[in-house]
Amino acid sequence: MPVWKAKAATNPTMQAGFHIERTYGTLPLTLQSGSTKVAEFPDITCAYSADVDLNSYDAFIVFGMHYSLTALAKTHAKYRSAENKGNNGAYLLSKPAYSAMTDELFQFSKAKRVIDAVRKNSNLPVFYAQQPMPLEWIIGRQDRNLGFFKSIVDSDDIDQLLDTYGVMLNRLEDEGVRVLRQPPQTLAEPGFTKSHYGMADVEDQTPESPYTKGDYFHMNSHYGELVTQDILNELKIGMGE
Repeated sequence: MPVWKAKAATNPTMQAGFHIERTYGTLPLTLQSGSTKVAEFPDITCAYSADVDLNSYDAFIVFGMHYSLTALAKTHAKYRSAENKGNNGAYLLSKPAYSAMTDELFQFSKAKRVIDAVRKNSNLPVFYAQQPMPLEWIIGRQDRNLGFFKSIVDSDDIDQLLDTYGVMLNRLEDEGVRVLRQPPQTLAEPGFTKSHYGMADVEDQTPESPYTKGDYFHMNSHYGELVTQDILNELKIGMGE
């Protein structure tokens, strides 16, 4: 939001409403059409601004919400396909079974459920801003149950997971959702984000720092600046401006 406030000064005709999921939130995200509730998500909780009136907006942007490479990566220790090169301790699934598993993983993600509900109850354009790839320093971490990324890289399975994730992003586009991909200049080696775009400072290893706690998913204002500009550009294209 700080980045948006700066951008708003140069885009005075554009306003934005933010409905942010919080782990400490108690208000379920609710979609309304005027005074009529059309959808509610008990597992998506906000600390404030939980009610979204679909009639009050010209477009909708869903950001992140577990439609991500990380969600797929977390299945790697339990399930593998014939295309996986490593992780022999995981259950081997047939190609159709693995495909069904990944389809269900993304179809029932928070992002996809919100997108589907918005599109069912509104004809306005819907955009999906890709959840950032994990910060690259995570590859070297095995504490705090974070070793699954190192396992994926060491087994050379990252390319297969990226291919599967790419299929899921393409599927959104095939359904008519405009996907805002991660800015290419923020990407490090395939599947990861350059560390300096993260809120976690690798040099700060104090007990309560984001790095020490393993926060590989929150990005900083430099990343936010790039994504916000991409969003503004896409909104103008997608809405015919």
